[in-house]
Amino acid sequence: MIKIAFLVLTLIFLGSCYLGYLLAEIYPDAVGREIESVREFFRSISSERLSPPEIFVLIFLNNSIKSFLAMLLGVFFGVIPVLFVFLNGLIIGFFAKFVGSEIGIVNFVLLLLPHGVLEIPAVILACSYGFWLGVEFVRDRKNLKKHVSRAIFDFARFVLPTLLVAAFIETLLISLL
Repeated sequence: MIKIAFLVLTLIFLGSCYLGYLLAEIYPDAVGREIESVREFFRSISSERLSPPEIFVLIFLNNSIKSFLAMLLGVFFGVIPVLFVFLNGLIIGFFAKFVGSEIGIVNFVLLLLPHGVLEIPAVILACSYGFWLGVEFVRDRKNLKKHVSRAIFDFARFVLPTLLVAAFIETLLISLL
């Protein structure tokens, strides 16, 4: 069931990336304002002169906490993990259009790949467990505690180490820029 959820959520992610790219073409002003607010957030972080270890902790905790919450909230019929994956894909599609038009889509992909190749599948895996928890909530409420324990164990075993490496790579990239 986890493999099927992973495949479905990956397709949702890719579809929402494409949708985000299209929406950014159709509504450039609205999407541009959203992109600018995200850029402003990153400017504020860089202006605080955070050290690389602080950046690493910030990235790792941000990704881990959000993925963990999306997973746990999946117990409510699996809706939150699907929305989480969809919205993240949409945002990446927005950025692909705007940043890609500034630096080239190939450069955008090259910037995303080093950490995204780990981070994105890790987030999708966490959300796959969340979706699975939603299915199990409907199918087998008596054993829900056991299912939640398994999801948490697998999150710690597979997702956290992957997010740790992804945060390290992302921190290196930020430090080099």
